[in-house]
Amino acid sequence: MRNLAWWIVYIIVAVWLQKFIPGLDALVPGLILCLQEKNRQQTVLFLLFCIILQEGAGTLPFGASIIWYGYVFACFYIGGRFFMAGNQVFVFILSVALAVGRGFLFIGLGELQQLPLDPQALVPQCLAQGFFTPIIWLPAGLRRPQRPPPAGAG
Repeated sequence: MRNLAWWIVYIIVAVWLQKFIPGLDALVPGLILCLQEKNRQQTVLFLLFCIILQEGAGTLPFGASIIWYGYVFACFYIGGRFFMAGNQVFVFILSVALAVGRGFLFIGLGELQQLPLDPQALVPQCLAQGFFTPIIWLPAGLRRPQRPPPAGAG
């Protein structure tokens, strides 16, 4: 029950942050936490919720959230081969990759859907993603309820 309550509070805070910081996907640090915890069911449920929320909010061109979260997964797993996935340095490097990838995603999908692109607005949005991801991830991770190890572990 504590885990569910934590996620509800996290989602409320993340959506609130997204309202005030243009271009920020504040749900990504939560997805990173899910991936770090290696809880497949929790990750799938959170991911589906993120996709539905982002597609419904219209913060990205239609369908972009699936590509965006796929990119987050790819960066996490590729980076996890070179760094410890729970390390702060890893999350910082991941955040830089997410900032760059977000820019390419907006440019690429904007072109495909013939949406006007304002480069002067895109750069601060990408920088916000890169800057705020570790800032949200660290306190969120420290506030996570401690979960018991899986049965048979150890």
